[in-house]
Amino acid sequence: MPQNQPSSHAVRGFLTIGTLYSYLYCMLASNVMLSMPILGGALYLAGQTIILIFSLRRPVQEGIVSKLMQRMGTVLLLILFVLLLLLMTVYPIRLDSADFWRLAGIVLCIVLRPGITRYAVERAVLARKKTMQILLRIAGVQLLFLPLLLMMLLLSPLDRLTVWALLGGYLLSGILESFPLERMQEHLRPYTEEDKQEIQALRGVHAYRMFQNMMLVVAAALQITQVMSYTYIAVTADALIVCMTIALLCTYAASLLTDALMRRRRIREQDPNFLLMAGLAIWLYGIVLFTRSLDLPGSVNGYLALALCTGGATVCVRILVWLEEDMRRVAAFGIGHAPGGAMDMAQQVRISFSSLLGQMVALAGLTLINIFTATDFPNDWDVAFRSFSPLLTLPALILVGVAILFALRFPLTRQHLEKLHKYMDLQQEGQENVPLHDQLEAVVVKKSLKRYGIKAILFILRPLYRHKIIGKENVQLDPDTPCVFVCNHGEIYGPVVATLYVPFSFRPWVAYEITDVNAIAERTMNGTFQNVKGFWRRPLNWIMIKIGAPFLAWVMKSVDCIPVYHDNPRKLMQTFRDTVSAMQAGDNILLFPENADTSVDHRYVREGVSEFFTGFTMIGQLYNNKTGKCPLFVPVYANKRKRTITFGAPTRYNPDIPANEEKERLCDYLRGEMLKIAGTEQQEK
Repeated sequence: MPQNQPSSHAVRGFLTIGTLYSYLYCMLASNVMLSMPILGGALYLAGQTIILIFSLRRPVQEGIVSKLMQRMGTVLLLILFVLLLLLMTVYPIRLDSADFWRLAGIVLCIVLRPGITRYAVERAVLARKKTMQILLRIAGVQLLFLPLLLMMLLLSPLDRLTVWALLGGYLLSGILESFPLERMQEHLRPYTEEDKQEIQALRGVHAYRMFQNMMLVVAAALQITQVMSYTYIAVTADALIVCMTIALLCTYAASLLTDALMRRRRIREQDPNFLLMAGLAIWLYGIVLFTRSLDLPGSVNGYLALALCTGGATVCVRILVWLEEDMRRVAAFGIGHAPGGAMDMAQQVRISFSSLLGQMVALAGLTLINIFTATDFPNDWDVAFRSFSPLLTLPALILVGVAILFALRFPLTRQHLEKLHKYMDLQQEGQENVPLHDQLEAVVVKKSLKRYGIKAILFILRPLYRHKIIGKENVQLDPDTPCVFVCNHGEIYGPVVATLYVPFSFRPWVAYEITDVNAIAERTMNGTFQNVKGFWRRPLNWIMIKIGAPFLAWVMKSVDCIPVYHDNPRKLMQTFRDTVSAMQAGDNILLFPENADTSVDHRYVREGVSEFFTGFTMIGQLYNNKTGKCPLFVPVYANKRKRTITFGAPTRYNPDIPANEEKERLCDYLRGEMLKIAGTEQQEK
């Protein structure tokens, strides 16, 4: 993770609160003129969706929008036509036609204003106009619609104070909508054939595609949630100022808090979507609270739901902004060169399409609320909204749930992103690291999933094996040279506790028998359950073959183990090759070299350390021959009686000592340190 505030690109357009104020203004105007606030919101969303559909015509013509998105766009256009037909035919009949069309005219002014403002700002920027000239153009667009708006308001039966209040709200929403000028700049150049090829290549980068899917679902969920929240604000007129204050404070406080947390090293060391999952969980709970607790206007539960939704959604958006810079590195790795402007433009198009989808769903919900409640709740729209709020909350709930699934499936961890950053730096220096490239390609380009099942199992097991970590300060990780952690076995105890509590990333060595389903079943039945005879042996054997062995094999695969073929010299060399490649890619190694056959009962000792197999020390020699670097060997002792994991003083492989002597030195030193930690060195002597 970068330590400073990242440069944002397309994702920053998520938090466009100015347009939401325009939506809120339309609802308030509709409430004042017709006592039907949700009708104004529905008309505004209808206009916004039409503008979005027309804005997507150019990307469609230039082949940026995929065929699937084009088909979905056609379906959305048909749905929009039906919804507009309902709004424009049902309500003029039910209401005073003049009042309805006056409201429609006001909404039309609000909808057209940002598009014209954007066009004026773009032209001014391309002409290199000064800031004051740009501001004058924005003011000119505001004044362009002001006479028309004033005429419609003066022709209405509203009192003059209300008219001036609505004019003031129009100007305020226009200022808020026009404030972020940099978001109104667009690339006007046509897409070239190279751009199209680049976008097509990006679709083949799995990690980038997963990020895009997650981002698009969040964009659609955000649109519906914002409509839901601001509709609640508009219909609770008595608590309008309080609700607006809560929404603003939660948006900006969550943004500042997220950025502050992401700058902290301890947080950055977590997986990149660690805070994203937290934000989605808060967001999801806020929507659930909206669904269950919208009892009275201005209620504590309503305030809390509003705060959780706006705060959780803001956290998610800020995390996506932070991740976007990493995704540029992912894209560069996947397509072999730094992505150009086509990537940003294609991403903005996808966000616009996803926003369109969210707005269409929200529009459908508002239209149905209007149709179902126009006669039943003519003067009590807060009751109407609460009664039919599932039309908005249920789609938002589903989309946030889908976003959580995408976040769980996101394949890249913190270690992957750090390795990617390292690889890109090596490339800039003209160096190449083939093992690192192959490892990154397996998770960045090819389809891969993060295995959260094993994380859940480890989370459940940790309280059962609570241990204290001692001597962590002895391990000073070198980013250029990985470590080999050497731990005692202690039956199954050492591997389990080390996997749970060693506070460094690693890939463990495991016997190949517990990575193969058939071998696991055979070894378990002839070892652990060898005393089970008679009737119970057959069902136990079936359980091991069908359930136990597949589960253990999945666990071993999930921890990304390296199989050790201790009884096959040819395959054992493959173990060492895989180990050296993993170390070249930046992985640490965890192994358990005790030889149980040297004990009296041919079992791993529970206290102390058995004699070592010495072959593991070849890792140092092979890694040194391959890279010219000397890895660290770190002794680790898991003490079951004291419930501690202790890291001893490490030693570095010394290539100047003859190989056999260095092998003996490493084994003697590591075992001696482990015995010293265990407090059994005197017994050995």
